[in-house]
Amino acid sequence: MPDRTYPWIAVGLLALVASGVMAYYGAIVVGVYKEPLIARFRSYGDERRPVPLCRFLDALGWWSLLMTSLTDALVRSMASGLAAALPALFLVLMLFAFGTSLAARRRPELGQALPRWYADLVAITSREERRFIGYAWLRIPRRMRWRLSGDQAAFRTWADMVRISVIYGAELSPGVQGVRP
Repeated sequence: MPDRTYPWIAVGLLALVASGVMAYYGAIVVGVYKEPLIARFRSYGDERRPVPLCRFLDALGWWSLLMTSLTDALVRSMASGLAAALPALFLVLMLFAFGTSLAARRRPELGQALPRWYADLVAITSREERRFIGYAWLRIPRRMRWRLSGDQAAFRTWADMVRISVIYGAELSPGVQGVRP
């Protein structure tokens, strides 16, 4: 019988929120969701490099801590020896996530290595080209953004097309909207 004094609802809701945050940053790290990183290109002033890998690892650590608490409360009511190792497994995962996050924060090249498309784009483009890419992203339809977010080769082709228009200073006819902000 589960412990009645344990705050199941509060810890369950926190674990659900931590799962959502972890899925959000996981999609950014994998490169499936590009919107937040491209939005950074549009900012004025000095460019601050994002560290989505560190944020994902922090979210993984908090999720593991909550899962450690939940599984510990569940295991207390069970008599199985194998189930007693589950909270320890989540605890080790939490320590690994927080330790890796700390190591990635100390070495910026590790924290900024993922997503791969972002690291490649920063390496081959200038600040001005990235700004145009950021504003061009706003001009394309939402369905096209979702398609480009999922297809890395199509996104690379689209970004190269925007860069070419910046490099050669493509001027459009008066009735056509351009990529310029």
